[in-house]
Amino acid sequence: MNKNLLKKLYQIFHLIKFSQEYLIKTYHPEDKMRCPMHFCLGQEAIASSSYFFLQKNDFVLSHHRSHGYYLAKKCPLDKMVAEFYGKSSGSNSGLTGSQEVSYPKNLFFSGTILSGMFSISLGTAFAQKIGNNKNISLAMIGDGGMEEGIVYETLNIASLKSLPILFICENNRYSVQTNISARTVTFNFKNKIKAFDIKYIKISDFKTENIYKKVKKAIFYVRKKRKPLFLEFDTMRTCGHVGPENDDKEFNYREKDLLYWKNKNSFKIFRSHL
Repeated sequence: MNKNLLKKLYQIFHLIKFSQEYLIKTYHPEDKMRCPMHFCLGQEAIASSSYFFLQKNDFVLSHHRSHGYYLAKKCPLDKMVAEFYGKSSGSNSGLTGSQEVSYPKNLFFSGTILSGMFSISLGTAFAQKIGNNKNISLAMIGDGGMEEGIVYETLNIASLKSLPILFICENNRYSVQTNISARTVTFNFKNKIKAFDIKYIKISDFKTENIYKKVKKAIFYVRKKRKPLFLEFDTMRTCGHVGPENDDKEFNYREKDLLYWKNKNSFKIFRSHL
């Protein structure tokens, strides 16, 4: 990667990370934001990388931890923040808050129903297919969402109809405060995805440049082949489940996980490299 591209990648990564840190710091004691917030600290790398490959008419359909993908789709930061304050100048006129923040002008939508936006990608991608264009749909989900039945109905139809969808699963191994091993017997997502004859890629790398290359490969595959691909991102959120409060301090449910990921800080490593 050339220096200018590295600098631009750092810039969008920093924008996402700093916006989250600033909002966490400001929420209390100001107490003027009118909604609960799901921040994406520690999980910014996929959104930062996708920023470079998303086209104007691509749909992005995010889960409720959506701020990074909102910014990756080049949606205005000021309107996102105004939305959190319930202002009429917000991206949704102050009516949705954080969990369903959207910006229709840029074809970005998020939803609070677990795995709901994941299934909506079938409609956007089918429209893209019959419209015979080169646009694609991106749909995000967390590992907790993988336990919803609608996910498997969605994967089945996406494969059957060969729809241009990039499914992204951010696997941080927790659904609120419950570890994945306490929720399901099988958490090998690769086997589940292969059952639907969908191409599968896993990113366990924490180096930003390597993540960028794999995201580029995934998006190019879907755009060129006009077929679905499932990308699992091995990650860890470093903030609480819903903020700005830090539920780790209160319940101490991820101490070993956070220690393990402390030395895999993608942003800090990337910044040192630059």
